[in-house]
Amino acid sequence: MAGRSDSLRYAVGRASLSGPRTKQARIRAGANRFATALRSANMGVSKWENVSNKHYQTVADQMRSEGLEYGRIAEVFASARHLCKAYGNDCISNSNASFGVARGSISNQISRAIDPDYINKVIYDLAQNDTYEHAPRAAAQIRLQYELGLRREEAAKVDLNNDWDRESRTLYIQYGPKGGRHRMIEDLSPEQENALTAALPFVSPSNREGINNLMPEGMGDRWQNCLSYAARKHGLTKDQCGFTLHGNRHERFRQVYLNEAGFEPPNKFASIAEFHEAAVQVAGENWHAKDAEARNKIEQLAGHSAGRRDVSSAYLGNSF
Repeated sequence: MAGRSDSLRYAVGRASLSGPRTKQARIRAGANRFATALRSANMGVSKWENVSNKHYQTVADQMRSEGLEYGRIAEVFASARHLCKAYGNDCISNSNASFGVARGSISNQISRAIDPDYINKVIYDLAQNDTYEHAPRAAAQIRLQYELGLRREEAAKVDLNNDWDRESRTLYIQYGPKGGRHRMIEDLSPEQENALTAALPFVSPSNREGINNLMPEGMGDRWQNCLSYAARKHGLTKDQCGFTLHGNRHERFRQVYLNEAGFEPPNKFASIAEFHEAAVQVAGENWHAKDAEARNKIEQLAGHSAGRRDVSSAYLGNSF
């Protein structure tokens, strides 16, 4: 089986994938995990072109037997679908339920929200940095992540000329969202509008006529490496400060939850019991209604439908 296993993994490394390198790396890692599960179940398929629903079912059974939760299995399945499509295989069911994999929670019971004082200092220092040509542009995009809860790709690809409606105070996010799910951010605050205004000097034409973005002209997705470099040089890494760029999005949704519910989210407490005690002190025994309203708003801001508790729990932790 080792040779066959190597053939699948070899194909993972050679597959042509789109998007930032960090996203591609996650897809390749998940696809390799899929291949490992196949081998553990003694399945000998050697090409992604030949992977079938039968193999998906085998991997689902194998990973459940290993004790993996549904959320993790779904992540691996999504990566494997990318590989199948990269090699022209579009025969895999898009429904994980077909393989007995329910929608799982990817809850974070430890907050990953970035420290506001820390990120504001990083943004200020980057904006004032005259030793790296891309530092001010990086500062503007990181500020958009922090103020609006944008993913890094969304912050880089937002078209301010066409998608920011100043009169209605809305921003349409249509380029770079996960899963291609467009969304509208409404009722922009003065702080959010200030962040958008600060990004205007960096509007550049994209490689598609009539569409702009905030990446240097002609650089494309290579810009993400420059952004990572700028952040790293100013201490914004997991190793250096305990936070990553995605922590901006976590902090934005933490603020939304606090403003809507009136109390901090579960993953800001040492235990669920402590969270419940704090929630009751603020909102009484009906605190869960406030919790539900806040989560609905965050799920929609994140680009999903209200009621997707797996989404809000990924940022806030579980409430029960």
